[in-house]
Amino acid sequence: MAHWREILDYIEEHLHGPSRLFGVAAVPTATHWADEASLNPFEVISGADDFGPDADDEAQVLGTEDTPAITGNIQYDAGRVQIVATSSTTPWVLRLIWGTGTMGDAETAGQYSDVPFMKESPAGWSSLVEVRMPRSKCGIDKLWARGKNASNNATLDFLISQHEYD
Repeated sequence: MAHWREILDYIEEHLHGPSRLFGVAAVPTATHWADEASLNPFEVISGADDFGPDADDEAQVLGTEDTPAITGNIQYDAGRVQIVATSSTTPWVLRLIWGTGTMGDAETAGQYSDVPFMKESPAGWSSLVEVRMPRSKCGIDKLWARGKNASNNATLDFLISQHEYD
C-alpha cells in the first residue's frame, strides 16, 4: 500500500506544486543560461528534415546555476513549452536533452524527450505543451534543446517552465 501512496504523493506534488517560467538569461555565463520570468525566448535552428547539425543550432536552456529556482529544492523537471515565434509553419519537433556532461553525450545516452508542435490555426501555434522527462538534479543536471523541421535553418523561439521538488 505504501507504494501507491508514494505514487499519489508524487502526482499531487507535480500537478499542484509551483512552477517557474524561464527565458534566456540577460547575461549568460558558462553555467547560467536562463533567467526566471525572462521574456527573452530560447531559439533552436533546424536542419533539413533533421535536428540542426551546426554549432550553436541548439539552445542552452537550464545551466547548473539556474536550479534550484526555489531554495531548498533538490530536483526539477521541465513542465511546459510555449512557442513564441517560428520562421516555418510546417511541423516541428523540439528535443529536450538533460544530463551532467555534454549535450552530445546525453543525447547519445538517450536522455531526451521529443515534443511535437503543429500550427493549430492560421492565427497561432499550439498553446502550452506538456513535457515528459524524469526528474533531474538541481545544480548538477543541465537542459538543452534542439529543433527539427522540414526546412534547413528554420528558427523556433520558445519559453519553458519547470517544476521543482524537495
